[in-house]
Amino acid sequence: MTRINLLPWRESRRAGKQRNFVIMLAVALVVAAAGVYGIYLYVEQLIANQEARNTYLRGEIARLKKAEEEIKELDKVKARLLNRLQVIQDLQARRPGMVRAFDSLVRILPEEVYLTSMTVEGNRLTLKGVANSNNTVSEFMRNLTDSPWFGEPILKVIENQDVSGVRASVFELTVDRTEPKGAATGAADNGDQS
Repeated sequence: MTRINLLPWRESRRAGKQRNFVIMLAVALVVAAAGVYGIYLYVEQLIANQEARNTYLRGEIARLKKAEEEIKELDKVKARLLNRLQVIQDLQARRPGMVRAFDSLVRILPEEVYLTSMTVEGNRLTLKGVANSNNTVSEFMRNLTDSPWFGEPILKVIENQDVSGVRASVFELTVDRTEPKGAATGAADNGDQS
C-alpha cells in the first residue's frame, strides 16, 4: 500500500529553514558583537597604555626641564665664580707689576723733578709735578719712554711759574703702565719662591 503524505511538508520545511536562518543570524550577531567588543577592549587597552606612556613622558620631561634649569643656574654661578677668580688672578698678576712700576718710576725720576700728585685709572697714570726746567721734564719723559714698565708719555700741560719764589716748570703728563714680556710670570714665580 502506498502512503501519501498529506501534511503540509513544504511549510514545515520552510519554517525549519527560517528557524535555522534565525538561529544562524542570532549566532552571527552574537559572534560579531563579541568580536566588536573584543576589538573595543583591545583599542581601549592600547589607549590606556599610550596614556600611561604619555603621562610617564610628561613627568620625565618636567623632571628634565627642572634639571636643565638647575644646570643653567649652576652655569651662571660657575660663570660668576670664574669671573671672580679671573679678577683675583688679574689683581694678583698686576700687583707685583704695579709695585715694580712704582719702583721704576722712583729710579727714573730725575733729581730736579718733584711729583706733587699721581692718579691711577686702570693702567693709566696721570703725573703732576714741578721741575727746575723744561729740559728736566723732557729728560723725565725720555726716561719713561725708555723704561719697559711704561709706554709713551703724553704731556698735557707745562707752564713756567714762580714756586716759592723760584722759577720752575709745572707739568702734567699721562703715561700708560705696560707689562714687559714675562714680567707677570716671573713675578708670580718669585712670589712662590719666597
